[in-house]
Amino acid sequence: MKILKTITIAFFLIPQLLIAQNSYKVSIDLTKSSADKLSVEIYTPKMKIDQINFHVPKIVPGTYSISNFGSFISDFKAFDQAGNALSTTHPDANTWTISDAKKLYKVTYDVDDTWDTPQIKEDVFEPGGTSFEKDTAFVLNTFGIIGYLQGNEKKPYQVQIKHAEGFYGSTSLEPQKSNTPNVDLFETDSYHTLADAPILYAKPDTAWIKVANASVLVSVFSASGKSSAISLVNDVRPILEGHAKYLGGKLPVKKYAFLVYLSNKKNLTRYGALEHTQSCLTFMPDSFSPEELSSQFRDIASHEFLHIITPLTIHSEEIGNFDFIDAKMSKHLWLYEGVTEYAAHHSQLRSGAISLEEYLKRQTEKIGVSKKYFNDTLAFTVLSSEALDKQKEQYQNVYQKGALIGLCLDVKLLTLSNGKYGLREVMARLGKKYGMKKSFKDEVLFDQIASMTFPEIRTFFKDYVEAGKPLPLKETFDALGISYNPDATRQSVEISMAFGAGLAPDRKHLIIADMSGATNLGKRVGFQKGDVFVSMNGEPFTLETYQACFAKYSSTAKLGDTVKFVVQRKDANGEEKEVALEADIREEVQSYISIEPLASASAAQQKIRNAWLGK
Repeated sequence: MKILKTITIAFFLIPQLLIAQNSYKVSIDLTKSSADKLSVEIYTPKMKIDQINFHVPKIVPGTYSISNFGSFISDFKAFDQAGNALSTTHPDANTWTISDAKKLYKVTYDVDDTWDTPQIKEDVFEPGGTSFEKDTAFVLNTFGIIGYLQGNEKKPYQVQIKHAEGFYGSTSLEPQKSNTPNVDLFETDSYHTLADAPILYAKPDTAWIKVANASVLVSVFSASGKSSAISLVNDVRPILEGHAKYLGGKLPVKKYAFLVYLSNKKNLTRYGALEHTQSCLTFMPDSFSPEELSSQFRDIASHEFLHIITPLTIHSEEIGNFDFIDAKMSKHLWLYEGVTEYAAHHSQLRSGAISLEEYLKRQTEKIGVSKKYFNDTLAFTVLSSEALDKQKEQYQNVYQKGALIGLCLDVKLLTLSNGKYGLREVMARLGKKYGMKKSFKDEVLFDQIASMTFPEIRTFFKDYVEAGKPLPLKETFDALGISYNPDATRQSVEISMAFGAGLAPDRKHLIIADMSGATNLGKRVGFQKGDVFVSMNGEPFTLETYQACFAKYSSTAKLGDTVKFVVQRKDANGEEKEVALEADIREEVQSYISIEPLASASAAQQKIRNAWLGK
């Protein structure tokens, strides 16, 4: 994108006599955006010290990665009330140190968006980033646009946003009354609350539903204009209603917002959502078929909505007092992400949204992925506390093994209580004990859960969360009257190749990155690490086409067929040449994980299973 110099203007609506106060007043004019850039003006609280740091977050809750949002800030200035510039320095990417801070009156700066500024080399996941497309849509993750004075994060914010005629700001925040046309006014009690509330500005495609005591908003921006909020509301309604019942019929929020951005960006290699306590921002391809969009949104919404329990009503001090610059990681990702993921599927099972067969299929996938791609002996407390650095590559296991921890813990509680209560009820007790405003101490949670349940639960945490012992999956499924065999075999036609692929240097093709998990078919094809794909079965095989190629192959491949590839490979002299590879499709003895309900469960097993199913 082009970078144009923008002029910081004197913003609207802030009477001078209101400025000397103990809160922040922020002004942003979306109608003045230029070249994916916005100008921000912040009237600051009165300072009593001579020097103060102004921060824009380095990291934000839910991302577990460094974003350095300060890298997208330029032309930062600080002023006194007379309009005189104050001296500032910029010691690191996310900090501006302001001298003569007792005179500080306001700061101004420009912000580039994170989606379309390739010259800024920060890898920000789209649902946790920003996009400023004038006359089209604005994705405003507030933490990527608005900063704070160090030590003053808990002071109130008033944010005024001017938008184009016909635009609507979808958010979990409740707008305040504004007397100026096309200006929205939002107020929060702190920076933490502000940072927790993304806003999607676009021409409205919205739908509302009532779920228990909460109003739920679904707001969609589709680059093609073909997708509607009403269809997504209809897709997700039964799941949310099931969640409300799962949580006891009453939700801890009065409003929740699903913000959905469907992108027409080419070569889209990742998509997903970032959770907030009362909303989630979802980023997906606009090229999805209606069936794909429905399926993906249901899965995302099911998980993200349950974050109203963790971390909204149950969280540690590391979350409750989150440090946006020097974040301390909690030990309890098994709770925040793992139990949330477990509940997202368990709730659907109990409500009848999915069958037991489908539920067990999903658990089979989680077991297989966890054991194949992640370190099964790594303690989950270590994974959690080191998720930002040493264990970054292990983080995704929170959605696999983390969910399985939730399953094992739930069944253990049901077994010890003879079916009287499980994890769902224990979470409800924790919610009453703590709630939104009270944080637990990271190091005492295991002891507290054990004290309100059984001593054996403390041993469970010690063995399976604090140490790297393999989860007691056989014991867990046995208690439910379900057979579990991780080493089952069967003779079947093998069409999977299971190679690991990455982006080639041209970022348009795929490259073989790993063959360690390849099937017999994958090995027979003859791939080598570093091979760049050219074609598959005679059709171009690129970043844009590989999904369609595999979909066609998977739906038509049969015994006796030949799968053919052309790859580009370097020879011993470093010369690039095209190499043809092929292999026939055969029947193979394949290992698989078998999880099936017993034909005749015992009375004790049936009792625990019925309690687990909510019967």
